[in-house]
Amino acid sequence: MKRINFLTIILLMATPLIDFAQSQRECYNTVSFCETERKAGFTKNMQSLSGAFKQGDTSEVQIIVYKNMEYRISVCSPSNPEFLGKFQFKIAEDLRKGAWKETTIYVDSTYKDENYDTQTVKVPKIQRKRVYETTEEVRYDNADDEMNQDFIFTSNKTRKLKVKVYVPNAEGEDMSSGLSGSSYACVGLLIEHQPGVISGFSR
Repeated sequence: MKRINFLTIILLMATPLIDFAQSQRECYNTVSFCETERKAGFTKNMQSLSGAFKQGDTSEVQIIVYKNMEYRISVCSPSNPEFLGKFQFKIAEDLRKGAWKETTIYVDSTYKDENYDTQTVKVPKIQRKRVYETTEEVRYDNADDEMNQDFIFTSNKTRKLKVKVYVPNAEGEDMSSGLSGSSYACVGLLIEHQPGVISGFSR
């Protein structure tokens, strides 16, 4: 009897993992159904991703963009048309900046008193040290751009960027029945690129 209960517990614990794994398989190629800009010369970038997400989930991925390349980043969920125009995404960059940090330390100082005896006291001293801190700078937030579902930009140098995608809540609506258990939505993060326009004279 105890063995049956133990197996039941294992199965109950494994069910969500099986459901999630199945959902991930169903969402494997979602990004292929996102609207592209091939006519404008863009090519699908290998950093494009697909995945299964719960409503309200947030996902963060790192990508590399190269100098003088033009990029288009967009988000879609073909299986969930109710999400159209509701995805929020941000593009951010971690910047490492140097700054001077001042701390007060106390050092020994000696002097002669009126009896010509040597006295030692603690006196404050400002110590400056160069430190480096990493801060996140948001380069783009579509919430400040009328919730546009795509963003085109050119990078002036090769850099690492973070793309944060916020999956909306479809209030009062069910998820697509195409997913196991109707618990997850298939989301595609499409990254496209093409050579950017280089201004100025060239030989």
